[in-house]
Order: sequence, then structure tokens, then C-alpha cells
Amino acid sequence: MADDVAAPAPDAEMTDAPAPDGAGGEISTGGDHALNSAPNVGTGDGAATLARAQPAASDATPPKPRVFKIGDKVSALASFDGVHHEATVVDLRRAKGAEGKDEDAIGPADVSYYVRYAGMDKRLDAWVAGVNVDVLDPGMTRNLSDPLLGPGSLASPRKDSVNLGDGAPAEGRKVTRNLKRRYNEINNVAGSIEDLAPIDQKLEKEHDEKTKVKNIGCVEFGRFEVDAWYFSPYPAEYADCAKLYVCEHCLKYMKHEVTLLKHKARCRMTHPPGRMIYRHPRHDEGKPGLAFWEIDGNTHKVYCQNLCLLAKLFLDHKTLYFDVDPFLFYVMTEFDERTNKHAVVGYFSKEKWSNEDYNLACILT
Repeated sequence: MADDVAAPAPDAEMTDAPAPDGAGGEISTGGDHALNSAPNVGTGDGAATLARAQPAASDATPPKPRVFKIGDKVSALASFDGVHHEATVVDLRRAKGAEGKDEDAIGPADVSYYVRYAGMDKRLDAWVAGVNVDVLDPGMTRNLSDPLLGPGSLASPRKDSVNLGDGAPAEGRKVTRNLKRRYNEINNVAGSIEDLAPIDQKLEKEHDEKTKVKNIGCVEFGRFEVDAWYFSPYPAEYADCAKLYVCEHCLKYMKHEVTLLKHKARCRMTHPPGRMIYRHPRHDEGKPGLAFWEIDGNTHKVYCQNLCLLAKLFLDHKTLYFDVDPFLFYVMTEFDERTNKHAVVGYFSKEKWSNEDYNLACILT
């Protein structure tokens, strides 16, 4: 009795030629029996599998984890342009109502991520809802932190690449540390930590670790609402505040709008403390008048401390917050004729006695 499936004859040659019409998809083996090319086809009870299904290679993106970890590379939706960008998870927090959930039960809607976008200034760091954070597509990964390595950069072969200001073509240049420094100076780009001296690298890393997460989302100051850029050491009870309310006259800060409204009803300050040293009426121009006020940090300590805390939200490397005694502050205001009050629009400070004869310590407008 013949086997259910006959083995090919030793001298038989397999052919890749298409089967003739009516052959039913069979491949000739040169023997008395035919092998059917369809899988799981046989004769009788001893049917054999003649073709085994091979696992298909998949280029699909790996499944999205329930929770990313600090340090993970992700694709995060940016609020400033509505586009996903490569980012690094700096911190994470659970949403309200998800604090007691088990790790296995946590989903994208239960967590938010504080991310730092690759190649972008630290001021753009932000909290992003978990539903807007995805697994990083390998095609998105690129060296965005180095502006010298993209189209139109110093290393680009295009003739219209970045001009260094010395008339020399950038085409074909080797990207050196000096070239990167010159590019950063011309284009007002903050240099990388690796470009600093070792001692400065250590200090910068320590500073970044302490201030890596913004504690204030935005500030309501008078009729303006401004997104905060950096961390500021406000008291702990004001940490993780989505919006901080600041009185535009006395600079006191509050967590709730209703508190600000009650404060304004009883705030009697119409201008900064100290003495007016300059005034510029602008009635003819149809603009509010300007004035400068000199304030001694030793005499008006609380006001100057509040000014420094507010300024730190927009200055990354400001280190003076509370020790304001050795400084003079010069605050510029706009005069509102409707309310007969002065509103702060900028300031600068300087040391009373500087060993290096510096005449400027900090400036913000």
C-alpha cells in the first residue's frame, strides 16, 4: 500500500514553473504521486501538513506601555504648535482619583508626564496628559539638540547654509566646538553643558536637578496672563500651582482668583515703594506715562523678595531670591490714568558696592 504522501524520487528536480491549467495547484515531482501545494491537505486519516505557516515579520510600533518611566524617550504632543515631538520624561504624577490604583491598573488617562522636548529650550518643558504621550517612532529620532546637523546647518552641503558672519562658506566644514560656539552666539542659542568647563558642568547639572520641573504653570498679572518659563522657589504651599495670581501693585502672590479680588479691594499701594527718580509723560503720544523707582532692598525687603520670585519664573539662572539687602532695584512702571495707579512693567537691579565695578545684576521686562 502506498504512503499517503510520496517522497520525491532521488533524481527528481523541483520546478518553480507555474502549474498548467487544470493542474489544481499541484507541483510535479517526477514520481507517481503529486504533492498538493495547499497547507493541511492530505489523503486519508494520516493527512500531513505540507506547508508550515511562517510568522510574518512585523515592522509595527511596539505596544504602548501603560506607564512610561522617568528617562524614557517618548513622542509627546506640544501645546506650542500642536505637533508631536521627541521628548524625554523628566517626571510623572498621577491624576486625581488615581492615587490609590495598583500599578497594573494605571492607564494613560491616569497619569501626566513632565517632558523635555529634544533640541528645544528648557522654557518649553511642560506637563502633558498621558493620552497625548506615545511610544517614540524610530523615524522621529534625530539629533535635534544640535542645530549644526540638520538641513541648512553649518555642516549642510547646501550653498545657502548658515552664515557665520566671516564671509567663509560653511559648505564642507567640519563641525568643531569653536564653530558650534560661534553659531550659538550668532543665533542666540544656549550652549550645551558639554561645552562648559568641568567645574561649570557640575554646577549646571546641580542647578538643573534642583529646577528641572516648573512649579508654576502661568501667572496672572494685572490684565495679562503669562506662561511661566522656569522654576521659582515660591513657598511649598504654592508648589504645583497651575496659575499664580500676583497683585500688579504690591506683588503679593495668591493661589486663588477670589483671594486676589479680595486683596485688590483693600490694597492701598498705588506705586512701588522707594522714590521716583524718573518720569516721562506721554499724553501727546496717547500712551501711558512711564516712571522709574529706586528701591533699597534693605528698606523694602518683602517687596524686593516678591519681585525676585516673580522674575525667577522667566530667568533660568537667577540665584538671588531672599538676600536682597546688598542690592538696589530700579522698577519701571506705566501710569494708568483711569485708576491713578502705577503698574510694574520691568526692572533691573545692581549691587550697592561691587568689587568688580559691575553696574547691572539682573534685568527683566
